Amino acid sequence: MVRPAIDRFFRAFEGTRNAYPVAVFRIAFYVGIALHFFPSLLWFDEGYRPGALRSDEWSEWLFGHFWRFPQRDLHLLAVLTIVACVMGIVGVLPRVAAIVGGIGLYCFASFNALHLQTLALVETWAILLLSMICGGGAEALSVQALVRRWKTGAAAPPRESRLFAGLVLYQVLLAVFFAGVEKVLAGWPFTNEMSIVLSYPRGFLVRDWVAGSSFMHGWLVTHFATWFTMLVELGTPIALLFKRTRLVALVLYQAFFLGIVAMLEVPPLFYFTFAFGGLLALDDEEVDRLCARLRRPS
Repeated sequence: MVRPAIDRFFRAFEGTRNAYPVAVFRIAFYVGIALHFFPSLLWFDEGYRPGALRSDEWSEWLFGHFWRFPQRDLHLLAVLTIVACVMGIVGVLPRVAAIVGGIGLYCFASFNALHLQTLALVETWAILLLSMICGGGAEALSVQALVRRWKTGAAAPPRESRLFAGLVLYQVLLAVFFAGVEKVLAGWPFTNEMSIVLSYPRGFLVRDWVAGSSFMHGWLVTHFATWFTMLVELGTPIALLFKRTRLVALVLYQAFFLGIVAMLEVPPLFYFTFAFGGLLALDDEEVDRLCARLRRPS
């Protein structure tokens, strides 16, 4: 009985799968990176000129040696980083894009994290590392796939290795699940923590409409938000792995992250990584049904 259970677990990382969910995640992930990093790289001098106010969050060595790097080299690294992220969005050489982009993004986050620091960067580094090692994500919705189809004329549905998609899915779901565990250990079941979060003043963490809404500060709403947060974080990472509960769990999962970005001032990178990462739980049959429904004329 143990061996089949182990085989079922590792099936998520073996063989191939429909390429479209992986491609959608690749595009969303790099778009999130672009929205988070490109302003600081395009308006370069505001964060990386000599004497700029800086914050140390990642590599202490890079932060301390920032002044030793010539500005022209940093400008070149910024250009290469932007190009690598665009390559990731359009699907050209995904492994090279992850290596070049990952090195550049980590360097700039270490040089100055004042405008870049967010907990979502932990997932960003992990996913970029997976992409460096595994490659993948460019078998559909990519320039690479279009060139291959033009050369070979292949009309078969694109397939993608399960390894990269499976590792990303488990990375994202484990982060969500243990965020729920941390809330339980912090005493959330016995307190109304969301009443504290939603009571923050305007311009600090919560969006203006939340700060100005008396309804959002009500006892019933804040208690519902507290318990809904714990149930989604603890329940959906498990329910997404089982076909019978997957669609309901995916709806709750997506609603949860939409609610976060609607109510809290979190960076887009957070939403694009976690919300779109959940789509990787869909199996081939579910993806085929969704694609057929999208193609169906209204």
